Amino acid sequence: MTLQPTPFLAAIVAAVLTLAFMPGTASAKEESKIQILLLPAGPGNGNGNGNGLAKGQGPIGDVRSFLQGSSAQLQLHVRGLAPGAPHTLFAAESESDPDPLVLASFDTDPNGQFIDTFDLSKGEELEAPVDPRGKYLIVHDGTGDVLAGWLYGAPADDGPMTKVKELTELTPDTDVDPSGSVSAGYAMRPNGRGSLVVMLRGVPEGDYDVFVDGGLVATLTPTPGGTARATFLTHPSNGQGSGKAVGHKKNGTLDFDPRRKQIELKQDAQVYFSGPMLAQIEGLNVCAPSATPLALTLPAGTGSATLVLESNCETAFALAASGLAAGTYDLRVDGLDVADVVVAGDGIAATRFDPTPDEAGELPLDFAVTSASTVELVLQP
Repeated sequence: MTLQPTPFLAAIVAAVLTLAFMPGTASAKEESKIQILLLPAGPGNGNGNGNGLAKGQGPIGDVRSFLQGSSAQLQLHVRGLAPGAPHTLFAAESESDPDPLVLASFDTDPNGQFIDTFDLSKGEELEAPVDPRGKYLIVHDGTGDVLAGWLYGAPADDGPMTKVKELTELTPDTDVDPSGSVSAGYAMRPNGRGSLVVMLRGVPEGDYDVFVDGGLVATLTPTPGGTARATFLTHPSNGQGSGKAVGHKKNGTLDFDPRRKQIELKQDAQVYFSGPMLAQIEGLNVCAPSATPLALTLPAGTGSATLVLESNCETAFALAASGLAAGTYDLRVDGLDVADVVVAGDGIAATRFDPTPDEAGELPLDFAVTSASTVELVLQP
């Protein structure tokens, strides 16, 4: 089935982000608009190596994703490929993912071009809804990878001309049940300049510590009306980013990575609002939780290694073992040493790796693991 192309909505404009977070305006929508270039694929380079190509030279692709509410669309435009040939668009967890998801299959026209828009929440090629953010997108011609690039991956993996606009509402803690709302917005322009804005509206009085990925980045004291804002820029100017500001309005330098990372607002140790810097899209961010056992080899005792699909569609990795000798072990996934596991005198190992650690004891999942992975614990000498 061929879907008709739909125009991609306007790219990121600084005024839009500013308006969305002005005091007194409506709370931010759950919205994600991202545009990237796919360049000739190359080993060890998240952008594809590009061979020094600029836009307009050689094989190239343009990907534009528009996610809002229940709408999840991805537009693909490629050119310079083999004419009249079948190709596949994959979404991979890493550049070496052995089992990437198929997003779409398509044939180039006689000029080696293709353009169409796909519905990520359904479609003939999709077994389940797919959130492309944080994925390595690959165009494969049946023989090899011809184009590739990261969509909302790490900043270091951004290709040229990347545009991002991500708006989300943080979730109030159910125990505290605070009034008001907190929005977070991340934007990046094609020139590489980025911003993160955290906006408080109508929140209870008191000082709020703003944490990103577990690190304290600002402390805000809202106005009597419960309003405050923290703005972080990659390229501060005119005194911005000095950190010297009134309590309800702080400026800072965006020298940390907020993408898909957990944002928390706390008073002392109590969380009031939290959530990932990732717009929550109906049908994409909700999955039926499942657990897939992985092959596990232990030097002694018994245990399990499990790939866990969480309700927010993130994939976590859990390891549990008992009957081990005390010591430090290499955790190997598919033969690669990815972490150290320390076993105390009780002989028990219990470790969980998560893409956005937000529970006590969770570690960041910064290595590739799939349903076909093999896991091994090896005692260090």
